[in-house]
Amino acid sequence: IRGARLPLCARCTGELVGILLCLLSAPFFLPPVPLALGLLVPMVLDGGLQALTPYESGNLRRLVTGLLFGYGLAALFLESTAWAFRQGMELGRSLTASM
Repeated sequence: IRGARLPLCARCTGELVGILLCLLSAPFFLPPVPLALGLLVPMVLDGGLQALTPYESGNLRRLVTGLLFGYGLAALFLESTAWAFRQGMELGRSLTASM
């Protein structure tokens, strides 16, 4: 930024910002699992193309794809955590009811 080097690359910065945005917006909106999975795809494609071909994306594209990935990853983590919690509660209720 303005000639100064940052400790993280653009893609990693995007991922961290995406995670934070998801955590802040989760009480109001959490994307459904298929959409959260779809948010992972752009970064995987961009990074995969860079690894396998001479193509190289710019910092803005890396930032945006990282942001989408971070948001989707955090959403999947929150969804899976909530699912595990609900399953544990149901199991606890069923064990208590059978006693």
